[in-house]
Amino acid sequence: MKRYGSVPFAFFATLALAWALPAFATQPPNCANGKTLYHKVDSSLLTCSASNCHGNNATANKIQNASNNPGLIDQALDGPPGDPSMYGLRVSLNLSYSDLEDIAGWIFYAPTCPAAGPNLQAAPAPVVFASTTVGATSATTTVTITNAGTGAASAVIASTSDTTHFPISANTCSNVTVNVGASCSFAVAFHPTVAGAASGTITVNRTGGSLTVGVSGTGTATALPGVLSTPSSISFGSQTVGTTSSVSSVTVTNTGGTAVFVSSVNSSNPSEFAVTTSTCTTVNPGAGCLFSLTFTPGAAGARTATITVVSNGTGSPQAVNASGTGVTGSGTPGTIDLIEYHHAAWDHFFMTGIVDEITKLDNGTFAGWARTGLKFKAFPAGTANSSSVCRFFSTSFAPRSSHFYTPFPSECAVVMSNPDWQLEGQVFNIPIPALDGTCATGTVPVYRLYNNGQGAAPNHRYTTDLNVRSQMMASGWVPEGYGSIGVIMCSPL
Repeated sequence: MKRYGSVPFAFFATLALAWALPAFATQPPNCANGKTLYHKVDSSLLTCSASNCHGNNATANKIQNASNNPGLIDQALDGPPGDPSMYGLRVSLNLSYSDLEDIAGWIFYAPTCPAAGPNLQAAPAPVVFASTTVGATSATTTVTITNAGTGAASAVIASTSDTTHFPISANTCSNVTVNVGASCSFAVAFHPTVAGAASGTITVNRTGGSLTVGVSGTGTATALPGVLSTPSSISFGSQTVGTTSSVSSVTVTNTGGTAVFVSSVNSSNPSEFAVTTSTCTTVNPGAGCLFSLTFTPGAAGARTATITVVSNGTGSPQAVNASGTGVTGSGTPGTIDLIEYHHAAWDHFFMTGIVDEITKLDNGTFAGWARTGLKFKAFPAGTANSSSVCRFFSTSFAPRSSHFYTPFPSECAVVMSNPDWQLEGQVFNIPIPALDGTCATGTVPVYRLYNNGQGAAPNHRYTTDLNVRSQMMASGWVPEGYGSIGVIMCSPL
């Protein structure tokens, strides 16, 4: 029988999330089927419900460990031939990995399966606007409504309780159906007419229910200083050495209350990252301007520059990190090293390929972190024929903080819907494994392990070393990924 990779969902369970669409599956678990399979009887072997190990119900003893964790069941079914309680059940009962997900779902919900239905979630929520001058309109905030339930949400309509002070625009939640895992969105702004605190509600109605998103802000009578906001980075991807890319534009926005005068926009590496045009002179409150860049790599591999915007605004100068990868005519991309660090007081691991972060981790600016001596390779962000990796950050488990990486768009979308985690961007590219956990020639497997909530805060470790993987599992860490041993990425050699 063909088997598929085990992927524990303990990470999401730790964050107290309801069962959502699994990161590596195409459908939510079928609780009713799981209940049937759990009690299915084989004449020659013990059943799940009759095992001497865990009693005759889904909440007894060790079986509760399989809640939302089909990978644990998968491992148990691979137990030693001398174990009569589990070994052989897979073939005897004709269990697929989808069946194991259903059984894990039933154990999670037992003793009663929930009724199927939609579950709308908003991010960000609530929306809190910065202080805004009376009569001015803030920049808009886009709110994404995602259906994390098990049934489609129909007749979804978003409306504001106060069209004057909290107007909405770009509304795609307008009498639409939002299927499981899909989303719609709207933009909301703050327009104070008097000084002081103001609040309102965005209501998202659907057939049979509704979701509310609180909005608030403070109107100020005196204009706040001008502040320019820029994206933290721009990536050009791969470009043949000696050739020039198409033009890319960067938007600069004045989020303050007074006009800002821009005196210069300069590149630290103009031969490779050239500022070609700029409309940034005087930027009024709430308005924006553009400057354009091109990328002409002078050599193969990762290339970088810092674009500096100098103005009379608060916090000047602002910096935009530009990056790209020079490739030969054969299209061979360069690689970057992902350096691993450990925080002894927290027992947390962290990896990064960002030069500025590596410098600050090594010189103690980010206190408590030390290199483990381990690293593996990845491609720079934007590299073709590889997957972009989302990086998330959380301070919800203070005093500990934590990062999380995923190369899978579906898993990235699930974590984005969780208000405890903030998306920091797509920080590097890397190939992904096949469904059986194998990596293509020229790459090696990267294993992801989860600390199972130890220390009251989630943490993940990423390694290419099987010995490290074994040591972590012996300490109670849980493997996550494709294949029988949990492969999450494929590192280029």
